[in-house]
Amino acid sequence: MPITQAHERYMQVLFDKINQDQYPSGELLDRIETLLDREHVDEYLDMLFQKVEECRYPSKQMLDRIVRLVLSGS
Repeated sequence: MPITQAHERYMQVLFDKINQDQYPSGELLDRIETLLDREHVDEYLDMLFQKVEECRYPSKQMLDRIVRLVLSGS
């Protein structure tokens, strides 16, 4: 399997696991952020925003991740 396909498959596995969890682990989120590229940033941010919007009391960790990504893109 070419490395680009392996990267895409790995990212999709992580996205699927995180989408299934109401409160995804910081370890899984760290793994995505380690390999995050421009093709996946919007998808990842959408996922984080969705998790925050679904929760009455969003975690500080999720909010910090959103801020970090938004500021790095500006």
